[in-house]
Parts: sequence; C-alpha cells; structure tokens
Amino acid sequence: MKMTWMAVCLAALVQPLQAAEWPTGPIRVVVNAPPGGVADRAMRVVAPHLGDEIGAHIVVENRPGGEGYIGQQEVARAKPDGQTMLMSAGSMVIITPQLVPLPDFDPRQQLTPLAPLVSIPMNLLVHASVPVTTVGEFIDYARERPGELNYGSAGSGTALHLAAETFGRETGISMGHVPYKGASGALQDFLGGHVEVLFDPGLAISQLPSDRFRLLAVAGDDRNPAFPDVPTLAESGVNGVDGGPYFGLYAPLGIEPAVARRTNEALTKVLEEPEVRQQLTRMNLAVAPPMTVEAFQTYLIDESARYETLLPELGISANR
Repeated sequence: MKMTWMAVCLAALVQPLQAAEWPTGPIRVVVNAPPGGVADRAMRVVAPHLGDEIGAHIVVENRPGGEGYIGQQEVARAKPDGQTMLMSAGSMVIITPQLVPLPDFDPRQQLTPLAPLVSIPMNLLVHASVPVTTVGEFIDYARERPGELNYGSAGSGTALHLAAETFGRETGISMGHVPYKGASGALQDFLGGHVEVLFDPGLAISQLPSDRFRLLAVAGDDRNPAFPDVPTLAESGVNGVDGGPYFGLYAPLGIEPAVARRTNEALTKVLEEPEVRQQLTRMNLAVAPPMTVEAFQTYLIDESARYETLLPELGISANR
C-alpha cells in the first residue's frame, strides 16, 4: 500500500504535464454511499462549482453497498482518463480494508487519491426515551446498564462507529453496535427509537429543535455556533472523539499526474469560495485544509498506519 501511493506521488512530481486535452466530456463522480449521506450531500454542493472550474459537466451517481467496495471497484475498473472519479469517506478507503478485506481488491492499492473535501464534526445524540440531558448524566445512565443501549452507525469501521467506540473507551461504558448501509439509515432508525444513541455527522441536528432526540455535546475543539449552549465533548471530560479521515476525491490508478494536479487545484479553489464554504458549514461539515496531491496521499498513508494501531486498541473487528 505505502509503496503504491508513494510511487504515485513520485510520478506526479517528475512526469511532464499532459492534460491539455482533458476533459473530453462529462465527468462522472461515483459516490459509494446512499443519497442523503455526508458524501452525497457534500459532492452535490461542490459538483457544479468544480465543473465550472474544470470546464466540464459533472454527473454525480450513487453506488452504495458492500461496505463502500461497490463504488470503489466500479471506479477502479474505469479508464484512468480523468473522466471517472470517486467521492468517498476516508474511512471506507483506509479503514474498511483493515476490517473487511477482499481477497482481490484493496482501494489503498487500486485508487489514486486526488484531494480532500470535508470532515465531519460529530454530535452526540440520545433518543428522547433516554432520560438524560447532559453527557455526565448519560455516562452514569449507560454505566448502570452495560450493553442495554444500542447505537447506530453507517457501517463497521465508519466514522460513526469509531466515534462511538472511542467514546465508550474514554468513558468506560459498553453499548451495542447496530451497523447500517449508510448514515441516513442509522438516522431513520434512531429517530424511530430502534437505537437509542447516535453520533451524528450533521444529518439530524438540522431537525432541531425536536421532541424525538436531544443533542448532548459536539465533538471538536469549538462549540457549534448554531448551538452555543451545547458543550463540546472535551468540555464534558471526554477526549479523542473525532470524525475520522477526510472525505475525498479519488481516481483509477494510472491517471495522468497532470490531470490529478489540475483536479486538485480546481477543487482547492472551489473550497475557498465563500458560497461553497457557507453551504458546507450549514451542513455541519468542516472544509478540509488545502493539500497537494502528494500531501493528501501522504496524509492517507499516515492515517492508515494510525488506524492499524487504533482499531485493535478499540477492539474493533469485522464483527464488531
């Protein structure tokens, strides 16, 4: 894995520009998650602006399922001509292969990272049936009922899963894990009371105020300006919970370095546009810092290595 992405980095540095004839038509961006999820919503905000910047119409298509592999494999099989790309959560690219490996496919080996888009500040929600109003009350309540409360996630190894398990490790509580095929599925069952706890990537808080759930805390260094009275998890004494690796754009292995660079530069420019940043912020998404193609690849290599250590520490495996 490391040698593959590093080789791509070096190639991007030494090969001459060859992207004069790109794009040659509409660019297809495959989102390996259901409609309405974080990856889908973020890409649909960015797509028209990115298309204008590149000079091509961008078509966004959802290919969910298979722990993200379905969309990844579809893109990996496409021609590396810059006309097909992938929008994916970083967790599906570098964490899922460590938990649910496939014998003949590894996105860390068969996709080229292009650029990061966003990260997701997590929000700790409890269903209205849970009689607590603060993080401290919730911790006490859950400790008295080990294994009785369930939390929903977007799937094993996703940011929602890791956030909940990190929270459990830091607080000493035990909850059941119910994985779904995407964050929107977890949210629907949470709103219906089928799971009592959810680390929300921003899908639910747009429905506040609500009589169906409570927002107890937000992850990250700062309070959410939209909810200034809601404390951060750190203020509540819980550290280490985050939204996982950046969501980002990927291409088939073998894409011309010049096309990769041009896509990266165009996306970086788009993410600096006030209108785009405002839309993403309203969706509770944090815009990723600018990274070159090489810097994003190095970031993913480092993150993959970090999770190789963290996953066993959290006791996370393919079945948990």
